[in-house]
Amino acid sequence: MKQRRFWLGVLISVVCLILVLWRIDYREVLNALAQANYAWLIPAAVPFAATIACKVLRWQLLFPGDHSRISRRNLLSALMISYALNTILPARLGEVARAYVIGESENVSKGLAFSTIVVEKVLDVLTLLLFLVLLLPVVPLPSWIRQSALVMAPLFLCLFAIILALVYQRKRTLAVVRYFVERVPRLDAERLLGSLDVALSGFDALGSLRTNLLLWGWSIAVWATSGLFMLFVMFAFHIDAPPAAAFLLLCVTSLGMTVPSSPGYIGVYHWLVVGTLQIFGVERELALSFAFAVHALTFVPLTLIGIFYMMRENYSLQRIEQEALAKPGG
Repeated sequence: MKQRRFWLGVLISVVCLILVLWRIDYREVLNALAQANYAWLIPAAVPFAATIACKVLRWQLLFPGDHSRISRRNLLSALMISYALNTILPARLGEVARAYVIGESENVSKGLAFSTIVVEKVLDVLTLLLFLVLLLPVVPLPSWIRQSALVMAPLFLCLFAIILALVYQRKRTLAVVRYFVERVPRLDAERLLGSLDVALSGFDALGSLRTNLLLWGWSIAVWATSGLFMLFVMFAFHIDAPPAAAFLLLCVTSLGMTVPSSPGYIGVYHWLVVGTLQIFGVERELALSFAFAVHALTFVPLTLIGIFYMMRENYSLQRIEQEALAKPGG
């Protein structure tokens, strides 16, 4: 199954690369890269770092009990390692590895850690969909973006509703599960129910109004700072488009990364950037040069920092593949 997903992702990436590179004047692409004002990357580093900080602070809130007992340093380390592995490994397996790493460093259940990541991802998608709604009055969204949002919005709203139901009806959920698992022979029902109970506790943060408000506030901060970073890079490439274009780019590329692709989202990312910027009349060559630059500026530093943390924490790719990916719920 994993191999099929991997080769499907490679196929989609190759198709997107062909579409985005078809009939491109490569001299114009190189010229745009040469003429960019890279001084803008200095202020761009501030929102880039702020995005990471906001993600760490939000993730800390998702752990039940005393949030402060979870080390921000360890959360940052696990997050950076997951970024590196998402670039190296297919199918976003870095998120499974992130649950394993924080579970090891903080001595918490990997199932609990993974459930906090599930909540985080749902919050991210819903926040991006909110941004799209806010962009409707100022940006003429093409049909392919509108239709994608119309499909994703109800799906993730339903998923969020299910998570909330599990928060407030946890005992009833466990009782229903117990009814079925106790009828399965040679199954350790108590151990399974105990693991499920711990995993469901990763949703507990949503049961507090104060924590909910903080989570949504950090989620908006995560994507607002990401949009600001995108805007500064647009300034560097002299792209004549309104600030709303930066946030539309952010929404399209982030939501588009849910599509299977090769590790690092090569091809898919570039095709989405070029297609979105063309809405604002940006020439394909300039849009492609920007896509190459912003992809490198985000993926390369995060990958290198993640590898640094893997070396510092004495994690090897082989160890993570054997221990985390083989037993993701341990």
